[in-house]
Amino acid sequence: MEIKVKYPTPDNFTKFGTVVVPSFKESPATFSENHNYWHNVADISQLGEEGTVGFLEIKRNEREFALDKMERHRYALETFIPISGVGIFCLAPATPDKNVPDTSSIEAFWIDGTASFFLDPGVWHWLPFTLTPEMKFVLLLKKSTVEKDLEIMDLPEKVKIVLTK
Repeated sequence: MEIKVKYPTPDNFTKFGTVVVPSFKESPATFSENHNYWHNVADISQLGEEGTVGFLEIKRNEREFALDKMERHRYALETFIPISGVGIFCLAPATPDKNVPDTSSIEAFWIDGTASFFLDPGVWHWLPFTLTPEMKFVLLLKKSTVEKDLEIMDLPEKVKIVLTK
């Protein structure tokens, strides 16, 4: 199976959560000649008082552009905010009644710093593939996610990522 990579938009990302793309149609909450600030662009209240910030660094190495496993967090959202690098993020919608993602529903999105990804609880994902020597992210998640809410599953078939438009 193969999947093509696409740019995330609010419309094509709804089944995974919220994508924040900085070209807001709404007027900024505050602005001046030197800044624009949009407030409340994504809801992370689901993290409650247990929210924490993580830092993810990914090296390019010789990693094949193919997906053979995915992970999910059933009980908490996870947010990926890219701070450097360019790559690809593969996602599948949540499957509450199944222990594996539906491979036919996997989609691949470009990561180039123009969008942040707020994944709903249960959304399947895997370590982004970097096209640059490295990528760095700030992550928002619950403190207990790694210890208590991490499921990693092998996919029934390998999914190849197609890098053409």
